[in-house]
Amino acid sequence: MRIPALLVYLAIPAFADDCRVLVDGTGCRTRQLAVARIFEKLPGVKDVDILPSADAPAQNQRYFVIRSARKAPSREDLIEALGRRAKHYHVISVAPEPVPVVNSDAGSS
Repeated sequence: MRIPALLVYLAIPAFADDCRVLVDGTGCRTRQLAVARIFEKLPGVKDVDILPSADAPAQNQRYFVIRSARKAPSREDLIEALGRRAKHYHVISVAPEPVPVVNSDAGSS
């Protein structure tokens, strides 16, 4: 009975998914925080980071990195979460967030 429970526990991270979301209309900090709070309320979302303006293609746009414990939300999920605010905050794109590569040789000389 312990082996199936262990397999389920080990499989949970495999379903975790992070994504990078580009949103237009979020130039000021207040709007960015409002959008981040909305995204944080989505089921399975653990954390939302707002990337610096230098990473965004336009001044009034920002990238949000959504870290999720399950499958990442789709563009439609994000638009639905914004509700009536979606006419002001436009979800332009949703892309998988690259997984950082850990160098196993780090620290050895």
